[in-house]
Amino acid sequence: MIKLAITTHSGKEYRAEVAEYVPVRINDDLNNNAVNTVVFGEVIVSRIDVKSVVKIAEDATVLTD
Repeated sequence: MIKLAITTHSGKEYRAEVAEYVPVRINDDLNNNAVNTVVFGEVIVSRIDVKSVVKIAEDATVLTD
């Protein structure tokens, strides 16, 4: 499963797990005026409220100076 962080213009942040992550398809859905809501795993949000969708790296490390 792929973990996503979804941020909204209304200030909420959601975490979701999806089987596949295709950024181009998500972008197309978010820019399609015929679409009202988008689904990310078990999270359903208004298309126009989505600010960002970011894949969360499984092995993320923090780099410091």
